[in-house]
Amino acid sequence: MAKVIESLKRNYPFLAAVLVIAIWHTQMELNHDGIWFRMQLDLMSYAEFIAERYQGWSSRVFVETGLLFFSRHMAAWRVVDTAMWGFLLYGLVKFLDDKYSAPYAGVVCLLFACYQVVDLNSAGWIASIMNYLWPFTCFCGLLLILKKLFQGQGIKWQEGALGMALALLACNHEQIAAAALGGLACCIAYLIWKKREVSKWLWVYSIEVVASLIFILTCPGNKVRKAAEISLYFEEFPELTLWNKLDMGVTSLCHYCLFEKNYIFLIFLLLLCIAVWKGHAAMWKKCAAFILPIGGWLFGYLLRFVKAIIPGISNLGNPVGKSGTYSPGNPWSVATLIFYALIFITVLWELLLILKEDEASGIGLLAVLGIGFGTRFMMCFSPSIWSSGNRTFMFWQMALIIASGYLWKHYLNSSDRKKMAVVVVLLAAISLRANTRSVFLS
Repeated sequence: MAKVIESLKRNYPFLAAVLVIAIWHTQMELNHDGIWFRMQLDLMSYAEFIAERYQGWSSRVFVETGLLFFSRHMAAWRVVDTAMWGFLLYGLVKFLDDKYSAPYAGVVCLLFACYQVVDLNSAGWIASIMNYLWPFTCFCGLLLILKKLFQGQGIKWQEGALGMALALLACNHEQIAAAALGGLACCIAYLIWKKREVSKWLWVYSIEVVASLIFILTCPGNKVRKAAEISLYFEEFPELTLWNKLDMGVTSLCHYCLFEKNYIFLIFLLLLCIAVWKGHAAMWKKCAAFILPIGGWLFGYLLRFVKAIIPGISNLGNPVGKSGTYSPGNPWSVATLIFYALIFITVLWELLLILKEDEASGIGLLAVLGIGFGTRFMMCFSPSIWSSGNRTFMFWQMALIIASGYLWKHYLNSSDRKKMAVVVVLLAAISLRANTRSVFLS
């Protein structure tokens, strides 16, 4: 009985989060793409549908098989999906700290609550969540196994086999497959650099991820889909230069972070600045660390109020164009690029300051954020970069949560945590109110 009570005391944040998520799920109804998937089994069998989709639209055979089933069994989906969210929260906390405390688990849950989950309704709740959150949840499970291998701990064959199944399911999504390849490459490279043994399981997972990417790249349906999306949504795509694509990839992420109420990015910036401030850098560097990124975020948020003072300055917050931010002959587009570059370079500089004082922390943060950045940046090579909406930013947001959770644990003292907790609670409350209202009113 004592162990049960102790477990409840430690895990009550997860129980509270799952309760909120379960209530939220009762308000979700089948919509958008989910309705289309529900009708397909009236026309053909599972095997016929998957074969047709593989040849004519997508390599996500596992995801879409699940969609066929759960779109017809919403009650089951609500239960399974609530469990998925709960496991994801638990997995993120365990990945950050094996010996987590209840307050720390609560912080990570609140960080997750800051995610604008309404982004996952752009193709319908069930379709977007199963296409994005479920693969990432499988990836999170794989990360827990990779963490043990990275730390030199042995794993049983059952765990290794589970990792193979998780990798297979996770890598059915293109962005996760790229993230898994990047994560494994960083892990193996670091172990080789430190002259530590590389587990055979790491090589097995690497082969599996590469095979998944080959499957994705050779899928005939993906080629058909690309051609269809160009003709339907982005006819200019074949004419874009490499610069245009790079512009779209970088500046769309900058715009999302600075002009779309990205609370997770703000929390990350605050924690990053605190980490630099607690280091041994010169005072001017500490001040610059606070002024540029935080000032930039506040400027982006308050831009609509500043435009009355400086006519035309609101152009800095304009949505990214189909060919990127830069527009020939438009000085505001150049100013916007400079603004983004200053923020981007300053954040990278702060990470390098941390790397200089703590190699392990710096490399870890750069790897996590670099992989997260890459999952969204890779969209610039796809004509669906705009039609897919903001849901493709999800993995970047998860990288920010992981980085923020790490900074919270390693760079904040008790007093700092109390002050930052107020900020996180307020932003999580604002985010939850907006997201739950969007569900209740949908």
